[in-house]
Amino acid sequence: MYRSLVAILFVLVLVLFGCSKDDSNDVSGGEGNEREEKTAMTEEKKEEQSEPEAVQVMEELESIVLPETREEMKDQLGGLLVNDVSLENELELDMDAFLQEIDEELREQLVTLTTVVEDPFELEKGLAFLLGTANYKEVLEQAEEFEPDFEEPYLPYPGKTKEEIELEPEAGKAIILLDASSSMLLSVDGEVKMDIAKDAVKRFADVIGQDNEVSLVVYGHQGSESSADKELSCNGIEKIYEMGAYNKDNFEASLSTFESKGWTPLAGAIHKAAEMSTNVDGAITLYIVSDGVETCDGDPVHAAENFVEQNEHRSVNIIGFDVDQDAEEQLKNVSEAGNGEYYSADDATELKQTIEYEWLPSRIDLAWAFTKAPGPWEILDEREKYDTDHQKIKTIIDKERERYDYALHIIREKELILDDKRGVLQDLISERYGARVDEWRNIRSDKIEEIDEVANEIKERVNEWTEEMKKRKDERGDVW
Repeated sequence: MYRSLVAILFVLVLVLFGCSKDDSNDVSGGEGNEREEKTAMTEEKKEEQSEPEAVQVMEELESIVLPETREEMKDQLGGLLVNDVSLENELELDMDAFLQEIDEELREQLVTLTTVVEDPFELEKGLAFLLGTANYKEVLEQAEEFEPDFEEPYLPYPGKTKEEIELEPEAGKAIILLDASSSMLLSVDGEVKMDIAKDAVKRFADVIGQDNEVSLVVYGHQGSESSADKELSCNGIEKIYEMGAYNKDNFEASLSTFESKGWTPLAGAIHKAAEMSTNVDGAITLYIVSDGVETCDGDPVHAAENFVEQNEHRSVNIIGFDVDQDAEEQLKNVSEAGNGEYYSADDATELKQTIEYEWLPSRIDLAWAFTKAPGPWEILDEREKYDTDHQKIKTIIDKERERYDYALHIIREKELILDDKRGVLQDLISERYGARVDEWRNIRSDKIEEIDEVANEIKERVNEWTEEMKKRKDERGDVW
């Protein structure tokens, strides 16, 4: 449709050029007759246009929708003179320079348009055809797709009994040993096991780090599973988070420093934990997350025995993640030798639940549980993030209006239509601009409401969890 209109307008420009040459010598200079002469010239030019061409132009303009709602704005096609201006370019566009660049062609097109069309409403459509932005759709969709990025609160639902808690060693130091051998590259329910394990360990550290110093040791993350790399892989046991107070950001960053690769030196990893604990007299607990048996010729059962015989307050707890029967038997033996517990987890949900089983929050933790939900500053931050995209819509609306105003300036300067009709056209453009700005404000209101709803939903979950934990502590008889 637009291409055919372009062709018609181009033909009309050529016709007008010829007509203007013929008429140039017939214009008288009397000031009082200027309006009448212009009107007469316009009528003469109209008569010289072929009636089918004029009808066709009117039909094409009739099909143009002047957008006010967001859906209508999305459907707007780019104007003839701005269609190749991308969103990024339009946002950065120097309008003064751009308008000077298209000035000559715009003047020609406006002469043609006003010769064929007199009705202000149809003229407004013609301006949209020439200068309407092509970027409403992209910028509106960017804003609509924004989702608030509140941190998901960790709300575990443990199930350990009072008797089990009384048998636990005193809080002290915790060493997490994470298996990063090549088997952790396999998938469980469509997710990579290593990704599941990292997420679970992250949550676990967030829990035990409240009452313990924490360290993270990873093994099986060097070399490869080939025989040529066996020695490298079996010796590649690395402490990636030093024993000390738990720092959420630093701990999570350490989990991003390695990937699954090689063999499984489970015994060597336990020996590493023993070396780290040589001069420590208090309670030390190992938490091992593994999906397979020792493959580096070590004896993890003997290593666990040596670890706990040095101190009665030590234990080795193991979570077997998606293990086969042989692996489960070996890992159970290791946990027994280490005076600890063995837990089995076959998928991501079970692994998460197994880790949650270890802990109930203290009364003090519950008193501060509200901080797990988004606070006023976090909500404000998400609103400001959204406004970055939202403001782009207003920028596009304003720049489109600048182009329309420039076209009105040319129409007034060249007296292409009568003043009363130009006034109506200007009013129409202003009203349409106001409607788009109103829609812009409505879009923001909807998105702010959405952000607040997400924040409130998280708050409700935190409150429900807090009440449930208080109830469980009351049932368990916990004072603190």
